[in-house]
Amino acid sequence: MMRPRICGRGLARAATLGLVLLAAAAPPVAADDIAVGAVVKVEAREIYINLGGKKGVVDGAALRLKRPITLRHPVTRAPVKDWLPLGSATITSAGDSLARAVLDDDLRRQVMVGDLAEVYVERDETRTPPPPPPPRPTDTGPLPAIDPETAAVLAVWRSVAGQSLERRIAAWEGWLSANPRSTHAAAIREDLEALLAQREAAAPRRPTPGQVAVKLEHLGPSRGEAGRELPLVFVIDDPASLVSASLHYRTQGDATYRRELLRREGDLYLRATIPGDAVGAPGVEYFVEAATPRGASGAAFRSPTAPARVEVAPPPTVVATFARTRQRTRLSLMASYLDFGNLDDRQGDRTDRFYLGEIDVLYRLEGLLYGVRAGFGSYGGEGGRANQAWTELEPAPRVGFQYGYAELELRLPVKQGPPVGAAGRIYAGVGDEGLAMGLAGRLRLGDPDGANLSVGISTVQELGFYSELRLETRPDRRIPVGVSVGVTDQPGGGDLGARLAADLGWRALSWMQPTLRLSWQGRTAVHAGVGAGLGLVFDW
Repeated sequence: MMRPRICGRGLARAATLGLVLLAAAAPPVAADDIAVGAVVKVEAREIYINLGGKKGVVDGAALRLKRPITLRHPVTRAPVKDWLPLGSATITSAGDSLARAVLDDDLRRQVMVGDLAEVYVERDETRTPPPPPPPRPTDTGPLPAIDPETAAVLAVWRSVAGQSLERRIAAWEGWLSANPRSTHAAAIREDLEALLAQREAAAPRRPTPGQVAVKLEHLGPSRGEAGRELPLVFVIDDPASLVSASLHYRTQGDATYRRELLRREGDLYLRATIPGDAVGAPGVEYFVEAATPRGASGAAFRSPTAPARVEVAPPPTVVATFARTRQRTRLSLMASYLDFGNLDDRQGDRTDRFYLGEIDVLYRLEGLLYGVRAGFGSYGGEGGRANQAWTELEPAPRVGFQYGYAELELRLPVKQGPPVGAAGRIYAGVGDEGLAMGLAGRLRLGDPDGANLSVGISTVQELGFYSELRLETRPDRRIPVGVSVGVTDQPGGGDLGARLAADLGWRALSWMQPTLRLSWQGRTAVHAGVGAGLGLVFDW
């Protein structure tokens, strides 16, 4: 019996017809989707998003909140858009264009206007699944080779996609602690700084007193030598329980801790070194904070309230005075112009102004004597009266003064609370009437390189006096800000006047900081003016 023969072309046609019939017979797929919007308002525990009934959002719909961020690829350094998960909630009330959700306290503290909002939308209509895409041509050529170091970085990059900020930081800190000399280390440190800044901006973070399930064995030194580095070694009991760890340390008596990432050696060891500038009498304190693979963090060895202590004896006076530290020397240049009359629109010559230029050098020390400063300046002024119109017969009086000064600053021993500093300055110079002297004093509460409040007063022969209350802070570690209010009778001991000033600096480089100063000053509501100043600070 002869069997029918089917050619290859006929077989292909039959297979295609079968696929078409199967596709036609397939049940329709529900058209549920995700509506994407943004948080447009935050009020008490409620947030409002720009999605409503027109987009299919209904009461009780599931809401997911994310934070959009832009990072850089760890290898190519190309900008990459990503997001951070914040949490989930439920739509409590949906209108046509807006919807409201009530958040718990923890999630509310994280959410801000502009965050992404995704709502799961169920739809009644159905849709036919799209046809499968045509097969792509295969490339049979060899794939480019990737070195193991780059492959490891890419593996971490893939593992943190869509993860929380804490898990990203822990993962990159863990990689960096194990690969501090990698060719990718500089790029990873830059990305890690961006993530840490993002976390600090969202919620300023302090070392957590809670414990994590990470056990570290450590036998620390009992005594140290002032000004000399203190190496520390920790042994990990369970390597799989730890991703990264940080050493927090401070000189005993300081209000805050400094932080350094522990270096990982193999699976069992963590190493770090407390720098010499933190090793001072009466001792140094430290503890270790660890992060787990799930992103949880907490104290793994001792704690912020019960740190390990190393006793440090005070060094000889000469060694203590001139021990080396980072950024101990500061050179400052400042030029200011203050005008008390350029907003006075009354007729006549209302000249009332002075300018000041100074350059000084500060050298910071250890112990009770905290700093020595020396500098010189040039001062010139005209006027000084609130209601005087100057004429050719009675021109505005002029004052000129060229001077030098020396200053000593003390750091008072305070066991609790913010540091307290006191400074005294003496002036000597030549003015219009010959040799003149002056004195100045300042009392400061707080860290001179952080947030602090100070009050100062100065008086110089021929010039007059100036008193000031000043607040300094750092909303960002690169941006110092200062605000001051003062009272003076300068130039030349004239009428009393008030001055409001604001300084804005920018730490452009680790050793350079330009500063802009703007001010308003006046002797009366009518007799007032604006001023400005520029400064440049160098640290090494």
